Amino acid sequence: MVTRADSRPGVYLPGAAQAIYQTLNICDQFAFRPTGSTTAAIVAMLFTVRSLLADNDFVHVFAFDFSKAFDTVRHVTLAGKLAHLELPGSIYNWAVGFLHCTKYARLVSAVAVIRTSVIQGSALGPASYIVTAADLHPVYGSNKIFKFADDTYPVVPGSATCTCKDEIAHLQTWAAGSNLRLNREKTKEIIFSARRKGALPPPLSGIERVPSLRVLGVSVNDKLTAADHVATLLLSSTSLLYAMRVVRSHGTPPSSLHDIFCSTVVSRIQYVAPLWSGMCSAADRTRLDSLLRRSKRLGYCSDNVPVVADLFNTADDDFSIASEPTLTAFSSRIFLTRLTFRISSVIALTTLHK
Repeated sequence: MVTRADSRPGVYLPGAAQAIYQTLNICDQFAFRPTGSTTAAIVAMLFTVRSLLADNDFVHVFAFDFSKAFDTVRHVTLAGKLAHLELPGSIYNWAVGFLHCTKYARLVSAVAVIRTSVIQGSALGPASYIVTAADLHPVYGSNKIFKFADDTYPVVPGSATCTCKDEIAHLQTWAAGSNLRLNREKTKEIIFSARRKGALPPPLSGIERVPSLRVLGVSVNDKLTAADHVATLLLSSTSLLYAMRVVRSHGTPPSSLHDIFCSTVVSRIQYVAPLWSGMCSAADRTRLDSLLRRSKRLGYCSDNVPVVADLFNTADDDFSIASEPTLTAFSSRIFLTRLTFRISSVIALTTLHK
């Protein structure tokens, strides 16, 4: 089961479009599927990075963002891709009819020509974008692509640095053909290196290289530590404590304050905790425990809230994909990732500090 703490809006696919998604054999898309979550997406990506660092001096990770991706899906392109799926005729006709729907509650709207976009809150919205992005694959077999809805992260090992330009050009060509526009201001590159000293390839033109990258709400730095994420977490939690002070001054009872604290601060600590808890240093855990002790002393947090180590263990237990009736190749890979994540973290950090 995946808890609210590691989920985002859009993780679960509405049942009306399940038939469309089941026809797609996609292992690089982690959104809108029962075994997918932001936790699974980031864990799988960084586990791949750590695995590649065993045979490479460094690994490139690019973060691409599409401007208003759901609003620019072209109906003609979507209908053509749906036609290539092994769908029953009734499902295909329903999907195409939905794109051109003009009747609701027996009322017919005025005629308007709309050739792009899908309704994000509809049953077909998530599946429409997944079908649109299903044919985006790496050009070279050595490279990987991880997707969470319209967030796209190509991963290129150091031995294939020469293919970076080809992969980016391929992605730009695909985006243009799918009527999607890359947001170059949000396009970033981060390099994870297995050695503290060593020459890195020069940055690509038009793509900013950063030491820390925010991936699906988690700050990941090039040293593979949780220091940046913990600092961001403490900063945002301090702002929340001030907000709780304001609402308490207006007469909010302690029980309600405790509920607010658990739904905000504790939820943020447990968000994707199976990933970054293994990268936490003793100092990071001490700072988080200090936040909890301070909140309890001020009356914002219940005394029943456990220490950070227990919160991490709870998040690890909740992140379970083995509850599926049958383990697919995708869920097996993530399940093994969860089991070996702590060991690989220790190996990677040891290599980085040699």
